[in-house]
Amino acid sequence: MDHFLPRLAAVLAAGVLAGCQANPGPPPVVEAESPDMTSASPTTTTPDEAEQEEALPERSTVAIGVDPLRGGLNPHIMANNSELVSQIAELVLPSAFHGDEMDADVLESAEEIEAPGSVAMRVRYTIAAPAQWSDGTPISGSDFTYLWEQMNQTAGVNNAAGYRAISAVRTSGNGRVVTVDFDHRVKDWHALFAHLLPSHLLEDKDFVSALADGIPASAGRFLVAGMDRSRGVITLNRNDRFWGKEPALVDVIQLRGIRDTAQAVNMLRSEQIGFADITPEQTTLENLGLLSNVNTGVVTRPRELRVHLSARPGALPEESQRRALASLLDTGQIARLATGRASELEAGENPFGEEEDLSPLRERAGRQPLRIAVDPLNPTALAAANTIVDVLRSKAIDAELVSERLSTITSEWLPDGTADAVVSWDETSGGATNLADYFICETPTRPAADLSGYCPENSQAAAMEILSGEVDERGAAERVRQLNEDNVLFVPLLEEVRIHALGKGIVGPGQSIDDWESGLVSAGQWRKDD
Repeated sequence: MDHFLPRLAAVLAAGVLAGCQANPGPPPVVEAESPDMTSASPTTTTPDEAEQEEALPERSTVAIGVDPLRGGLNPHIMANNSELVSQIAELVLPSAFHGDEMDADVLESAEEIEAPGSVAMRVRYTIAAPAQWSDGTPISGSDFTYLWEQMNQTAGVNNAAGYRAISAVRTSGNGRVVTVDFDHRVKDWHALFAHLLPSHLLEDKDFVSALADGIPASAGRFLVAGMDRSRGVITLNRNDRFWGKEPALVDVIQLRGIRDTAQAVNMLRSEQIGFADITPEQTTLENLGLLSNVNTGVVTRPRELRVHLSARPGALPEESQRRALASLLDTGQIARLATGRASELEAGENPFGEEEDLSPLRERAGRQPLRIAVDPLNPTALAAANTIVDVLRSKAIDAELVSERLSTITSEWLPDGTADAVVSWDETSGGATNLADYFICETPTRPAADLSGYCPENSQAAAMEILSGEVDERGAAERVRQLNEDNVLFVPLLEEVRIHALGKGIVGPGQSIDDWESGLVSAGQWRKDD
């Protein structure tokens, strides 16, 4: 392995010396490799080569502590819904907009243009000429088309409603001009086409599993150079083909999986990591507070653990069944037992707290045990699902836990009625495209956007009113709340709370822990503190 590092350092250091030119040269041959990946057979370095390599600057490397990666890196899949995946996506994958601000590195322009009478709305994107993937392939309209098609036909994706409103995506201008037509207006169209994927490398692969072991090409400031699951290390290298005005300042970021509080404390104390963004345990904040060289803070994220109740035939199609189950759930208790802590904990509020008549649920469970589904790779969701099963059994209601990857649960078990409920993390950002998902009904060619599979009355009209902005975000959130209260589709169990800990070794957005609110997303500004 050691024989490979000098050659790799030479290649990467050359990229650093080149800065960030507007028109990068051919892709480096060894770009996809890293110290965490297996090298080729040994080679011999001549004395002259060794002297030249010793003169090159050392690669700047920083390390941070993160939650262990449980699934893959596709940010569009519910099964991968985590803080780590979403932050890696921000560093590695290109987006048309960030909030309401167009990414001028990716796009030259993006605007709504006049549409013919048969089209409700038309938006035209012009991709910036230098924009390219790290293998040298230009970002093109094919990447827009690929994401639209996959979001339409894949079960268990995030924010599907906006993509469902698109009727056509056309490409012209040698792939640089993308024209998107809509069946009905989408006011928040800026939220679409975030985290584009390299279609030229993925088009023949399964969308759900394509990024299970990495991201094959980057168009951000960093690229995923290696994933060593056995060591719990993900290596991000500076993308030397990034064409933007503000390239990354460090060469390598090591993301080291933190198993528990003791490991976090030891690694920050010994300065093996300079920053940590982790899920807390009961004593995490107290332990970190004793370290004189560490500043800590608590942040919440728009992500919530929920139990979704399936309204499909063969599951819990009767509202009385779902209401009875929901009424048994003490969300405070479930939150404590699922996380193993009572501190830094924000339990969800159960809107169905008063115990209902349990006879409809008992009658259903008498025919077949209630099946609570969960992805076993998510320990908090798994603990919550087990607790729910125990609660049901304590009330003499037959129930069992069934575990499988969430992608299988959403694509097979829920549609087939194999699962009566599923425990999973949900985005709660509250944007129109997220809220409209609750009003998207299942069809033979398109899966449901909401895990309950419930199809509300006048669903199409409701979705259109939310997407068009006719109903504002507050009104849309109220509609979702009322829909859930009337039909019992999900119960919020707990909100995501995280600990940020800033130690030594990284110069970043500021010295106050509050300056590090965005976490890993700010890595483009980081420098190694020598």
